[in-house]
Amino acid sequence: MISWANAVSMFLTTVLSFGMEQVVIRRIAVSKTSDWAAAAFLFHSFVGSLVVLILLFVSCLFKGQESAYHYLPYFFIAQSLLYIASPLRQYLNAKERFAPYAIIAVFSNIGKIVAAFWVVKTSNLTLWAIISIMIGFSIFEFTSLFIYITLRKSFQFKLQFRFVAYKKLIREALPQYLAVIFDSSLSRMDWILLGMISTSIATADYSFAYRAFEISKLPLVIVAPVIMPRFAKLMNKNVGLDEQKESLIQDIFIVEMFLSVGLILVMNTLWTPLVGGLTKGKYGAGNMWQFLLLSLCLPLQFFTNLLWTISFTGKKYKTVSFVTIISAVCNLMLNLVLIPILSGTGAAIAFLVTCVLQSGIYYIFVKREFVSFPVMKLLLLYLFAAGSYYLSGIAVTNLTLKIIISVLIYSALCVLFKQVGKKQYGSLKEILAK
Repeated sequence: MISWANAVSMFLTTVLSFGMEQVVIRRIAVSKTSDWAAAAFLFHSFVGSLVVLILLFVSCLFKGQESAYHYLPYFFIAQSLLYIASPLRQYLNAKERFAPYAIIAVFSNIGKIVAAFWVVKTSNLTLWAIISIMIGFSIFEFTSLFIYITLRKSFQFKLQFRFVAYKKLIREALPQYLAVIFDSSLSRMDWILLGMISTSIATADYSFAYRAFEISKLPLVIVAPVIMPRFAKLMNKNVGLDEQKESLIQDIFIVEMFLSVGLILVMNTLWTPLVGGLTKGKYGAGNMWQFLLLSLCLPLQFFTNLLWTISFTGKKYKTVSFVTIISAVCNLMLNLVLIPILSGTGAAIAFLVTCVLQSGIYYIFVKREFVSFPVMKLLLLYLFAAGSYYLSGIAVTNLTLKIIISVLIYSALCVLFKQVGKKQYGSLKEILAK
């Protein structure tokens, strides 16, 4: 119930966003006079969230008191507070001031973990307890961000709302609005459909595996806002990419693929013994294949994010919308076919196929318009990781040794066959240090 309500709430806040988040980052990153965009987005997010919340409470009057739908408005409050805080986060990202929210997020997430552990250990685990924790820490994140930004004189952040500026922001974001909706459905529709047409156990198994997959994307969550402003400045110049810049982007791709495939290797080695032990067999072996299929999407999502960043900062909004809509429709159709047959595994297959399709279409477009990528290297890295997993399993049974040996074999194969080297590492260091 918690997973389903969160998925629906996240989808609703994404629908409300109108695709403004990326537009706000790009505008503020390339212009010192565009801080108004964050204030306009803040006003939009607050009013939109309030309207949707009222509609949800009114609609609950016609639903059963014990239904999952009855709790949806309260989960929406928690998500909407984080959504209302997003203009403030994007403002800091565009200014390349990442430390303040990083500190806030660390305290918030540690607090959630401690609170969740406490309610479980004291037998106080109820939906209302979880709702209270989520809303409480959402309030903490929003108020902390708001106080920090408004009190820092160096930012000169003004809450002044100008309707003309708001219309300008809406007009720029509107062409990709459908893409934003479909992109949100791509990441949440499987959860929603599982909750509607499959069992609660299948929904729980899949959502647990997907959450673990999302945690594994943490490097992407960290890197994405860092490279976005840099790519915005790079693509904002009215000149094409020269060979040096193309080489830099290609090296970033190679390093990302090397690290993400290596992460797949480590995570799948740990999954069954570690997760099974921590959850006393509730998860682990039972959703091993779901996690494997989802984890294979990790390099593809890194690649897609890189391709999307190039396309978006290059102002190719129509292409971004087209790729996202095609991918989301494909994902929806595959889920409708595969979930009734294979349940959570079907949802994982649908997600993997969609990721392959999405990255493939983006690759074709970006290759034609901007820069080519050595995609065959990714296939080799997958093969190296699979071979390393197999060989380490034959060599030892101890889990720690198995991880060490598999990583060493994988790294040695990549270096031996010249798939990654000092040049790529230097390029990544260069783009992140700017």
